[in-house]
This record gives sequence, structure tokens and C-alpha cells, in this order.
Amino acid sequence: MKKGNIVLIVVFCLMLFGCAAATFVLPAKEFSVAENRELQKKPKFTGKKWKKGTYQKQYESYLNDQFFLRDGWVRLAVGMQALLGQKDINGVYLGKDGYLLEKPVKADFDEEQTEDNVGYLSHFLNEAADIYGKEHVSCMMIPSKAQVLTNYLPNFAKVPNQDKTLDSLKSRLSHPKMLLDMSSELQKHQQEYIYYRTDHHWTTLGACYAYAAWAKATGQAVPHEPEYYQREIAFTDFYGTTYNKVPVNVPADQVELFHSPGDADIQVVMDEGETTADSMYFKKAASEGFNRYNVFFSKNTFQIEVNTKARTGKSLLLIKDSFANCFAPFLTEAYERILMVDYRYGKAPIGRILGQHKEITDVLVLFNTEKFMQNTKLSKLADTEKRGQTLEEFRMEDFLE
Repeated sequence: MKKGNIVLIVVFCLMLFGCAAATFVLPAKEFSVAENRELQKKPKFTGKKWKKGTYQKQYESYLNDQFFLRDGWVRLAVGMQALLGQKDINGVYLGKDGYLLEKPVKADFDEEQTEDNVGYLSHFLNEAADIYGKEHVSCMMIPSKAQVLTNYLPNFAKVPNQDKTLDSLKSRLSHPKMLLDMSSELQKHQQEYIYYRTDHHWTTLGACYAYAAWAKATGQAVPHEPEYYQREIAFTDFYGTTYNKVPVNVPADQVELFHSPGDADIQVVMDEGETTADSMYFKKAASEGFNRYNVFFSKNTFQIEVNTKARTGKSLLLIKDSFANCFAPFLTEAYERILMVDYRYGKAPIGRILGQHKEITDVLVLFNTEKFMQNTKLSKLADTEKRGQTLEEFRMEDFLE
């Protein structure tokens, strides 16, 4: 027995030190396809960072992200914790009926960044209301899954309230009714399939209910119930980013498309004209990776133009994050052109975009509330001075990020 224990200890130590050595020898990975996020790079040491403790935290994250065979170790650890009955694993609640709900914690949010973002967004909305009229400008804040699906949370689960951020934003708006909080609307339907079980995004059904609520509140489009649309199940094997944090045995998600007459004769332009398509749905691209949600526009990028046959004389500027990707198809009957802008991937000042697109008649901002609070790239949204692009202002990174 003693010899057996010694052998096990030796094997464990060899595996541990071997993995540690491989971590330092092998080149660092920049991106995790499974988790759909950038991995922590090796931080640069400075005395200031050391004193504040940020260097130590960044280095710990670096080791966690770059550890050799990390995904395999994560699966093993998660499986053992689930067998022991734990309901809070790796920042995710194991909810009822197979729902995996990301657990927001205070450490994930920088109060100063949130305050800055509230300032950037409120300035833009107020300026847009002055330019286009208050009735043509709206902002939808989409709550995260744990905020809505409270019936699916474990009994002990605690979810921070985001009302403080929304109240702060509303208080700074010249016309507070521009802000639409979708929490109560979505909570009415929480027994329905409005968020994916294994991913942080809402489903197309959830987006449909939000679209109808937005249309009623703004009068900018005709609200339709789900029965209006021809529904198509595009995929039945979707395991999203939340699942990749806690790969436990839960049912796969299905991804559904809602078709309307507005789907016909669509033209999509992306990547400064390098990518064009006649549909907003990219089934082939979505089937090639793990992220089936990429069926909507195939990816996130700085600017996407959607041209329709609506003949309404209206064009929409849609400031967005990825939650808008499955929402945009609902807008195709109301607008001849939809210009989608995602500031996580570009830096061009919004004023320049407004100056270049004289056809804009309406503005909609659609963000997930948590992602909005964490966004570090919204400063150009506050730069609303209209102007054209000059040679001196041109920066290649505006389009490459």
C-alpha cells in the first residue's frame, strides 16, 4: 500500500510539474474558441502594479488561462464538483431544467468604467434626440439571463441588482422615455424558451417579444406576435459559451430563425465592402465552429449595412452588441437601410458616421446591461461632432479592431 501511494504521488507530481513546464515553454494562446474570449497575456511587471496588487491578479489569471491542457483539467474538475452536488461552479449557477446561469459578482464590474459608459451613452442619446427628434431615438437595455430567469436559479443564488445603473442613465437623459428596460417584459415570458440554456444570449423568441414591446413603445414599427413569423429550427446541437465554462451533462440548445416578408431581397455588406451576402443568416459559417449563434451575420464586426425592400423612406442607426444580432431581422419590414455599429470592434467617432450617412432617420441603441457596464471601448460614442473623414484623421486601427 505504501509503495502504491508513493507511486501515485510521484505520478501526480510528474504530471503537475510537467504541465507547469509545458505552460512556460509553449507559446501563449491569445484566444479561447471554446469560451469565445481573449485569454490573459503575460503581464508586464511594474512597481506601481505590484503595490496595487493588479500584477499579482493578472499573473494568476495568466497562469489559469495558459495552463497546459487547461480545457481537459476544467472538465475533470467541473465533473467532480457536479457529482458532489455543487450548484455554483466556476462562476456559473447550475440551474433547474438544465439552465446554466452566469453568476455576476461585484469584482467583474469597475464602477468608474460603468460611470464613464453612462456618461458616454447619455451624451450620445441626448445629442441624437436633438438631431433626429426624441420620438426617433430609443435605447433598449437587455437584462442578463440570471436577472430574468429567477425561477430557474438555485435556492441560495444571489444576483446583483442593476437598477442603479439604469436609474443613473435615465436621470441624465433629456427625454427619459427614450430608455426602455426590457426586464419586466421578458420576465412575463420566463417560463418560455427566451434564453439559451448553455449560452449567455437570448433566443430569437426572446428577441421577438422585445421587438414587439419596442415597436409598441416607439411607434416606429408594427409589433408582431411570434405567430406572425414562419419559424425555422436551424440547429439543435448548440452548446454555448456558458457551457464551456462548466461542461456538465445538460441538453443541447436549438437555434431558431423567424422569417418574415422582410427577409426577401436582402443585401448585407460587411468589412468595408469586402463581404457581401443576400441573407442575414449564415448557416454554413455557424456550422463550421462551435458557436451556432453565429448564424446571425456570421460574426461580430464594427459596421454592418443591411439594405431591404421595405420602401418606408426610413433608415436606422443601430448601436449594438451581439444581443442585437438576432434582433435585427425583425426590423427589416420597417427600414430600408439598417446601419449596425459595434464599438467593441472599432474606434471611428460616431459623429463621423453620422456625417457620412445623411440618410439616417432613426436611432436605436441595444445593449445587454452587463456587457454595457463592462465595455471599455465606448468613448467614441460620445464624440458626436459631425464631420467627414480627413487624411489626417484616418487611422487603420479604426477599421481593423
